[in-house]
Amino acid sequence: MTAIRTTAASELLGVSASTLRGWERRYGFPTPQRTGGGHRQYDLGEIEALREAMGRAPDAATAVALARRDHDAGRGGGRDLADPFGSRVGGSREHASPVDRLRRALRRFDEAEADRVVEDSLHLRSLERSVDELLLPAIDGLDREHPGSVEYAFGHRWAGRWLAAATRTAPPAHRPHLVVVVDGTDHSSVDALRVQALDLALRRAGVLPIAVGAELQPTELSRALGRIEPAALVLSGRGVALDRLGRLVFAAQRAAGGELPVLDFHGPLVEARTTGVERLDPAPLVARSRLLQILDGDAEAPIRIRRAR
Repeated sequence: MTAIRTTAASELLGVSASTLRGWERRYGFPTPQRTGGGHRQYDLGEIEALREAMGRAPDAATAVALARRDHDAGRGGGRDLADPFGSRVGGSREHASPVDRLRRALRRFDEAEADRVVEDSLHLRSLERSVDELLLPAIDGLDREHPGSVEYAFGHRWAGRWLAAATRTAPPAHRPHLVVVVDGTDHSSVDALRVQALDLALRRAGVLPIAVGAELQPTELSRALGRIEPAALVLSGRGVALDRLGRLVFAAQRAAGGELPVLDFHGPLVEARTTGVERLDPAPLVARSRLLQILDGDAEAPIRIRRAR
């Protein structure tokens, strides 16, 4: 058995250590062993089974039941387990994924059910993972299935309100960094929600993001940022003209007083273009991790664009 400590197990699952211990007490799974010093050590196979089940289950109880079944089946047990709602987890019955549940709720204009699906996810995943793995994929699915529809507009507005409410509960910024986000997204697009999700993720990590519209005059941006030193500039909005972005970038460079890391997040830059601008991962949580590496100096910074002389 490969054993891992509580911290490593909670990081693999994206939940807190207290949540992991709560599942152990309530459901009897996962089942850690104790070291001589009393520390928990979890079977890596159980944790991996649980992580896989969390992507398929609508709630914690069902995820644990699925993980225990799959883990036992892998050891030759193969026993069925009843879920807390009285249906069989083994056998042919399939559970709708959380993304499908949320998309169906929004198609029915059922805000209460949509809220419940997200609350269930928060018992399994961190807030950031719930946004990346549930909320955004559900809205993206509505956009693909019903582009320009009332259902999509309803879902988009619901998601925007949910993200705004979560942002209001974010802790005050405690890092000495400020990230400027030039937001040129269509406010009715999924990309606009992704930028909103990145803003939320940065705030929850203690970073203060300042979003400005791509239509802002460069002189106004330079004036507003003249009293601060931005640590990075993030460009977003696929339809923004590159010459406009270029003027804003150089205005920010002047305000920063030197070179400034510039990154693209769902922006207009394409992979084949040599711009010196790094493209962030499309997932807000992964994009935040890269930004934090740059801000903290823990990884090689992207190519910096020099300000105009």
